[in-house]
Amino acid sequence: MASSPCFIQIESKNIWYLSNVCVRRGHRRRAIEHAFRIPIRMTTYAFANILFSGRCNLRCPYCIGQSQPLQAMPDNLQSFPLKGLERFIEEVQRHGISQISLTGTNTDPQLYAHEVQLIDYLRQAVPGVKISLHTNGRRVLHNLEVFNRYDRATISLPSFIPETCRKMTGSARVLELGKIVEGASIPIKISTLITGHNICEIPAILARCREVGIHRMVLRKLYGDPREWNLFPDHTPIRYFGGNPVYELDGMEVTIWDFSASQVRCLNLFSDGTISQEYQLTRRTQ
Repeated sequence: MASSPCFIQIESKNIWYLSNVCVRRGHRRRAIEHAFRIPIRMTTYAFANILFSGRCNLRCPYCIGQSQPLQAMPDNLQSFPLKGLERFIEEVQRHGISQISLTGTNTDPQLYAHEVQLIDYLRQAVPGVKISLHTNGRRVLHNLEVFNRYDRATISLPSFIPETCRKMTGSARVLELGKIVEGASIPIKISTLITGHNICEIPAILARCREVGIHRMVLRKLYGDPREWNLFPDHTPIRYFGGNPVYELDGMEVTIWDFSASQVRCLNLFSDGTISQEYQLTRRTQ
């Protein structure tokens, strides 16, 4: 029996691929299904995550890692190779994943003792891989050479006001974003969690980030927060990524990210060696 045609979505190219037929995303899904008499389904991952667990250099009250199941994850900040890493790489290769992100459940990946060794290992194991870092930024200026080994980075930034930073991270220290941008040789995206503490500061945060040279930002809704932040009522999204609206604001690309509604699929390696397809980490706590 002939195998069913394969469907793949390539977000960056804005194209749908169905077997050997290429169809622009402008065509509606039902039209494609009708033409080919088969249901469309996603078969690719957007990226893969390596998740670290252990002590952290901040105490963020909104951190997803504060949940008991994730707090119970074993510390892997001193481990190399990471538990389950070989099997994870096999899955990355099998699915043709080209992007791997280093991030954390309740810690910061730049606290990992073997950061450089892991980066080198990934580049050797997955030729052509793009490696990204998701960090709170506290360690970046301590070793810019290591930071610049990545292909790109996302830095969490709650505010430029010390008191707001204290409420959201446990520390009143404001990230020296200007110095980081000045010393970076890789693209930097800023990620800001929206809470009642900083909602009124969002315009100022966007303006300051634009001023220091940031071109991409993500404004993240707190998971489970029912409030709707009507941030850009006078703007229309230029596109959607993973079901989330992307805006163009004075030369800056700004995404409003809702984890509970995200349609992104990715592969995750947790510190206990578990490999999961679940992107919304909070579901592991239920």
